[in-house]
Parts: sequence; structure tokens; C-alpha cells
Amino acid sequence: MPSGRASILMYHNVGIPPQGAKLRSLYVTPRMFRFQMWYLKKAGFQVVSLNEILGFTREDKNASGGKQKQKNKRLISLTFDDGFLDFFENAFPVLKKYGYPATVFVVSGLAGRENLWDAGALGVRKKLMDWEKIRYLKENGITIGAHTQTHPKLSSLSPDDIKKEVHGSRAGIKERLGVEAEFFCYPYGDFNDAAVREVKKAGFLGAVSVGRGFVCRGDDPFALKRIPVRLNTWPLSFIYKLHSDYEIKKGGF
Repeated sequence: MPSGRASILMYHNVGIPPQGAKLRSLYVTPRMFRFQMWYLKKAGFQVVSLNEILGFTREDKNASGGKQKQKNKRLISLTFDDGFLDFFENAFPVLKKYGYPATVFVVSGLAGRENLWDAGALGVRKKLMDWEKIRYLKENGITIGAHTQTHPKLSSLSPDDIKKEVHGSRAGIKERLGVEAEFFCYPYGDFNDAAVREVKKAGFLGAVSVGRGFVCRGDDPFALKRIPVRLNTWPLSFIYKLHSDYEIKKGGF
């Protein structure tokens, strides 16, 4: 991967897709996840927090010396949308083994419940982590980000409802965990100017989208691109995603 760019990987479920589930692509099997985390270490990637990715976007392209050495590292960040229970069961132990940081974006109003926003459409009810488990993760090196209160399509809401979903999600995390969520994740990757304005007003430092590609210096911190990892992301395709321009050519989610 060229030194002028960094990567943010996007995961949803780490588990075996249940029979009859639609959109099976949202899953990555535990076996494949273990391989992917092993490969990052083997290939010399530096797994970092989203804060470090944000810092990378702000670096001077013409910097030299120590900063140049930092740029030449293969920076990559791991993100997990929705806060599913299978993150706690299947992904976190692997991350802990390698000492990798990661960010989990939780739907604050539904913690401890299920994926009420799409259970009917997907034909499967998926359990979400409760606050006790989320707090445990926070205390053990996992960053908790906000993913609204109920996972709506923000562009379909009124300005007042956008504000409630965005500000309410950050307030809910602060109330439950005692920390300020620094990063936001747009549900479905859906956002408009009004949503971005509220994310900024709420105090977030940045936000991730589902736009596909790498992160480059100078990128908009409130529309950070990611690389989706899916059920059909086999070892060779995982490697190809990281080392080629495939994701840039694919563009949208």
C-alpha cells in the first residue's frame, strides 16, 4: 500500500450467517477474521485508532524527517458497525490477542436489544451488546463511537429529528460510559448537509461513511472512506483490497 494513504476497514457481523438470513455479505466468519488479523501483522500493517487516522489526514504532504517516517508506515484502522454481540464473542478476543485497537459504533437507544431497524427486511434478529459489555470493551482498549439512537436514514428525517438522533447518541454514550464519543458513523452510509452540520455541532471530531476507498491526507474528516470486509472477502481478495487500487475503482458501497 503506498505511503500516501491509510485504510479503514469496515465490519458488521463476525459470525456464521444463520440459515435464511438475507444480506449474508454483512458477515465475516470467525475463521476468516482470524486470518485477516493475522495477515495485518504478517504484512507489517500498523493497526491504529481513528484518532491516528485523523492525524494522518492533517499531516503536511511536504513534511520530512520523523514525520516522513511515520507516513511511510502502513496505517490501518478497524471499525465495526452497530455493536452486535458477536463482536464481543468472536472479534474482541482476536483483537485482544494481537493488541489491536478498534472502534465499535453503537446504536445507543437499542443497546442490549436487537437490530430493530432491519430485522424484518433481513429475516434475522441479531443481538446487540448491552451497556455492561460495551463498558467492559471501553475499559479494555476499544473505542466506542456513535451510530445514532435508532439507526434511521438521516437524510429522510426532519432537521429536528436529525439533531435528536445525532446529539442524543453522543449524550447517551456519555451518560452510560462517562466518555465523549469522538467519532460518528452514518447509518446506511446515508447523510446530507444537515446531518454533517449536526455531527459537527455535537462535538464529534470526524465521521466514517460507506464510500469505498482509502484515506488520504487532506480528506474531509466527516466523510472518511472505508474498505468493506464481507463474507466473500477471501484471503486473496482481502490482500488485493489492501494492496491495489481495487477499492478506489469500485467507489460506492
